[in-house]
Amino acid sequence: MRDRRSTAVTAMSAAVVATALVATAPGSSPATAEGPATTLPAASADIPTPEEHFGFEMGAEGKLAAYPDVLDYMRSIADSSDRVDYETVGETTEGNEYATVFISAPENLERLDEIVELNKRLSDPRSTTPDEARALARESVPIYHLEATVHSTEVGNGQAINDIVHRLATETSDFTENVLTNSVIMLVPSQNPDGQVKVVDHFDRTAGTDLARVYPDLYQKYTGHDDNRDWTMFTQVEARYRLGLTNEYRPVMTHIMHQQGSTGERIFVPPYGGVTSPNVPANSNASASAVGQHAMRGLTAEGKTGVGTDDYHIYWTLEQPVGFFPFTGTGVYLTEIASVVDLAYPQRSGDGSPLGPQTPTQDLIQPYDKDTWTLRDIVEYAETATYAGMEYVADNGTELLYDNLYAAPHEFTENGVASGVEAYVVDAEQRDPYATYEMLERLEWTGVEIDRATAPFTAGGEQYPAGSWVVATHQPRGNWVDQLLGTDEYPTDDLPYAEATTSLPLQLGVDVAAVDEPVAAELERVEQVEVPDVEMPAAPGSSGAYLVRPESYGTIPMVAALQKANIATFRAGAEFTADGTAYPAGTYVVPATPQARRVLATSSADVGVPVAATPEAPEVDGIQLKPRTRVGLLRGANNMPGGWDMYVMDQYKVNYEVVGAQDFTSGRLGDVYDTIVLPQGISKEDIVEGLDPAKYDEEFAWAYGVGADGWRKLRQFVRQGGTLLAIGDSVETAQDLLKLPIEPALPEDDEEFATGGSLLNHQFDTSDMVAWGMPEEWPVWLYDTQAWTPTGPDADVVSSYPDDDVLASGYLRGEEHVAGTANVVSFDVGKGKVVTYGSEVTFRSLPRSSFNLLYNAVYGGPAAEVSSTQLAGLQPQFTADGRLRQR
Repeated sequence: MRDRRSTAVTAMSAAVVATALVATAPGSSPATAEGPATTLPAASADIPTPEEHFGFEMGAEGKLAAYPDVLDYMRSIADSSDRVDYETVGETTEGNEYATVFISAPENLERLDEIVELNKRLSDPRSTTPDEARALARESVPIYHLEATVHSTEVGNGQAINDIVHRLATETSDFTENVLTNSVIMLVPSQNPDGQVKVVDHFDRTAGTDLARVYPDLYQKYTGHDDNRDWTMFTQVEARYRLGLTNEYRPVMTHIMHQQGSTGERIFVPPYGGVTSPNVPANSNASASAVGQHAMRGLTAEGKTGVGTDDYHIYWTLEQPVGFFPFTGTGVYLTEIASVVDLAYPQRSGDGSPLGPQTPTQDLIQPYDKDTWTLRDIVEYAETATYAGMEYVADNGTELLYDNLYAAPHEFTENGVASGVEAYVVDAEQRDPYATYEMLERLEWTGVEIDRATAPFTAGGEQYPAGSWVVATHQPRGNWVDQLLGTDEYPTDDLPYAEATTSLPLQLGVDVAAVDEPVAAELERVEQVEVPDVEMPAAPGSSGAYLVRPESYGTIPMVAALQKANIATFRAGAEFTADGTAYPAGTYVVPATPQARRVLATSSADVGVPVAATPEAPEVDGIQLKPRTRVGLLRGANNMPGGWDMYVMDQYKVNYEVVGAQDFTSGRLGDVYDTIVLPQGISKEDIVEGLDPAKYDEEFAWAYGVGADGWRKLRQFVRQGGTLLAIGDSVETAQDLLKLPIEPALPEDDEEFATGGSLLNHQFDTSDMVAWGMPEEWPVWLYDTQAWTPTGPDADVVSSYPDDDVLASGYLRGEEHVAGTANVVSFDVGKGKVVTYGSEVTFRSLPRSSFNLLYNAVYGGPAAEVSSTQLAGLQPQFTADGRLRQR
């Protein structure tokens, strides 16, 4: 194991940090398309087999190699082999090790820094002619990125990699000679180490018991099974590590090893099905299809039947298994292998018939012919498919280096993008400066070049002030720019596998203009995207107040900071004017105390949201937020939307706890929580039945069912003054609980209505507390949830879909069913408050422009009403540290 490079890659704040490199011995002879440059030296004889190291064969029934032991094995091989380097990239969300393993001929590992530099030069076609690029491709070596496990219950691939690395480290054959001399394997043993630890530990801990063997909760702390759908905002550190590796090493092929359900074909390989985004390079598509066909031949030649293709619609948007990576030009080779019972026990048909589909087609040329499928079968299929992918890259390395790394960005740099957009202009004057920062930051992380105007200019017939940003599409990442900043029109006759749009401006709340002609402006390159500078105003005096406008979702962590410091915080209930400036309803009004100033100074600087001051607090009716509002998140076990909501609350430092079954067993829920949030996907059964104590021990007691008594306590919580917020499908749960006067408006038949993961235009009643700070019109995210029709006068419609022109980006079938229906509805129930959100306003933390709809109610529901005279005279009520005076 060489100490060739410093490999710590930390979580990024302003930019993704690529794996650092320290140069070493240059000058090794390169491999070429004509054949290997050198003969592979003999392997070390003292490397143990996986069976010797782990004590069982990979794929043995009921046996799983634990992730820490896998890393120990990889390290031990690297210590003994000059074909293998092991590197630690950094720590995961929960403190486990994220590692990479590089496998190649010693000469390639010694010159890996040089290979990385060559690949970097290939990836920027503006400084290289096609002839020069072909010469660079002949000089370099392709990198094959192998990712073993991201979905942690798909354990077979994490076993197979031990056999794969051992073979490459020890075998002397034509195959290993070819692969190691003509490529570099970059293996990520797990894209989700935390989940691997949890799943295998639980499997081992429950052996020999009556407990369920499969881990029942989120195996990534926040995202669970969504951990490979984080490719626009890169919220998780693991996703940022992967992005850093891609940016640094520029692989020509990324092999993502997955498993699927147990009833389909035994393995899926490309080519893929469905509609392809015009922003995905043709060479990326073609190379993925080619390697899939090569794998199909290899599997078939070995008698491995049940190989399917043309099954996954993955090349349209970013929230898919492959995400950002095909847009860089790399071919994405996805394999999905059928699973077995309880992770590691045989799957049997039960009647002796073969497993899986049995009709031969061009997409399944040879159905599976056995009635049993085992973990060992998974391992063997994974190994054959992986060796085929490696072989294809080694055999075609020069062509892949040129076609994928050079020709793909060359096409967009020279000819522009299919949409015809020349540039996207981001006005410097935005309603949400924090959203603008986050959008530009994510572009920067992915290698997009951003310019900023040093003087006013005109583009697309509109005038823009100095400081506005220009993001051109004629650049190596121009296709990614167009994909991320543009809008989509997905055809409704071929519905997608998952989401149909990723328009960041619409999701975050940023005004961005597409310009179809070159922008003539005085520009300078943005070296690093930074949070806007803000300065605290002069202290306004003893009768004054600090004012924070409500439009930005950056106010959420600001309010959380005020809550943590127990500083009294008010909100204006209507528009008002202070010092000649108009402020909207919902503006935060904070007594001008020294402690409030300190908290606001720090929190505003973190998000770039300005603070104003007024010498006299405004005379306007409003509300006072309850000090240290107690928030409960009732997410249940393995509820991914709830996991994403936890992520947002943790990021914004919201004072919350996950509601557990124990909270229902004594006293009132109102003694513990002021507001309870039901994330998308929480049913009555999740609450009442929960996890079965006979199958899950005390570790998961928080997710046990609360029974009929608990269901009644939740109803009493609202009627006695609590606030209940229900998102997406959970609206049905709240409706059932409290008999709310609304009914579903959308038909269940996809032929009548469909809009999976699209942005739909929306109208807001900005005078309503729930919609304070929202624009009068802006799109919301709708993904397989409901719109609603009020059935009684007690339903206060906060937001609704327009009567026509509903689609903003994505697809919409059956517009007439959603047009004019309600989305967000507010109710007074007993002494409490209920707000229902038909659309998933917090979906995977993406539609941040609608976050305030939730957090306005989180704090506003338990708030106390105050009159204009109370608000205007607020300063005398408080001590110097911002606390209410005792009376």
